[in-house]
Amino acid sequence: MSSTTTTTVAPSKANIGVYTNPAHDLWVGEATPSKEEVDKGESLKPGEITVAIKSTGICGSDVHFWHAGRIGPMIVEDTHILGHESAGIVVAKHPSVKTHEIGERVAVEPNIICNECEPCLTGRYNGCESVLFRSTPPVPGLLRRYVNHPAVWCHKIGDMSFEDGALLEPLSVALAGMQRANITLGDSVLVCGAGPIGLVTLACVKAAGAEPIVITDIDEGRLKFAKEFCPSVRTHKVDFSHTPEDFAKEVVKKADGVEPAIVMECTGVESSISGAIHAAKFGGKVFVIGVGRPEIKLPFMRLSTREVDLQFQYRYANTWPRAIRLLKGGVIDLSKLVTHRFKLEEAVEAFKVAADAKQGGIKVMIQSMEDGEK
Repeated sequence: MSSTTTTTVAPSKANIGVYTNPAHDLWVGEATPSKEEVDKGESLKPGEITVAIKSTGICGSDVHFWHAGRIGPMIVEDTHILGHESAGIVVAKHPSVKTHEIGERVAVEPNIICNECEPCLTGRYNGCESVLFRSTPPVPGLLRRYVNHPAVWCHKIGDMSFEDGALLEPLSVALAGMQRANITLGDSVLVCGAGPIGLVTLACVKAAGAEPIVITDIDEGRLKFAKEFCPSVRTHKVDFSHTPEDFAKEVVKKADGVEPAIVMECTGVESSISGAIHAAKFGGKVFVIGVGRPEIKLPFMRLSTREVDLQFQYRYANTWPRAIRLLKGGVIDLSKLVTHRFKLEEAVEAFKVAADAKQGGIKVMIQSMEDGEK
C-alpha cells in the first residue's frame, strides 16, 4: 500500500449523532463524517484517525448544554453535537499515523490543543488558550457513530471494555483533583456531592487511603448508592435549613469529631462550598472540582482566620495513562456506576433519565455496539 493511501475498514452503519440547539431541542440526526467519507477516508487530516464510537457516558455538562444552553461563557449558538466521554475502535487512519492500527480499541481524550501557548509548552495543556474541547460549543462532541480525532489524543486501552474506556474521562477529572489536592494515607476527607464526579472522586479518595471519609448530597437515593458503592463511607444528607456552620458541625460529628483535612467539593454550589470552608480544619484545604455560577459569595474571614487553602480545577492534563493503569490493574472499579444503558437511537430517552435524579441514574451510557461486542 502506498504512503498516500488512507487505510480504512468499511463502516457498517450510517453516521448519526445527538444534537441540541439554542431552542433546547434534543434529537438524533445525521452527522459527519458520512459513511462514504469514512469508507474512503476522504475527510481525514494528517495525524488523524477515525474512531467508531462504541460507548459514551452522559455528563452533567451535556445535560446543562441541552437544558440551559450554556455553561458560563460557553454558549450553544447553533446546532451542536453533545458528548465527550467516549471509547471505540479505530476504523480508519491517515497515512501519516504510525502509532495506531485498524481494529485497536481506544479511549478518546476529547481535546485538541495548539502546542504553542505557555500552558501547552509547560505541560498544563488544560489551560491551552486555543483548545478545541469536544462537546464545548462550538466544537462538536463525540456522541455519534464515527468521529475523526488526532491519534495522539486517542489512548489505546487493549482489552478494556468500551464502558470502562468511556469512564476514563470522569476518572481523569477526579485524578486531576487528587493530584493537586495531594491526598495521602490517613487524611480525613469530605466529598461534597454524590453525583458521578463525586462518586468517582470517592473511589479515588478511598484508594488513596483516606480515613475517615464523609460524603454529602441533597438526595437520599444517591447517598444510599454511595454507601453501597463504598461501604466504609459515612453519609450526610444536606438540610437546606441549616447554616454553613450547622453543616460543618454535622459533618464533623459523622467523622467522629475529626475535621476534614481536605474537602473535595464536587457540586460548585455556593452553599456547599461555604459549608465545606466551615468544615475544613485549621490549615486544611477545600478543592473545588464542581462548576457553578460565574460569581458567588464566600466566607472570607473563615478562610483567613483558619488558613484554609481554596483551590480550583479546570478539566485535566496528563491523567489518561494513569487512569488506564488504575482501571486495568483493578485498583479502582467504576463499573457499578453504570446504572442505565441505551442504544444511540434511544439517546433522547437516555438524556431524560440522566437529567432526572428521581430515576436513579448515576452514569447513563449510550452504546453503538455490533452483536457480540462488549
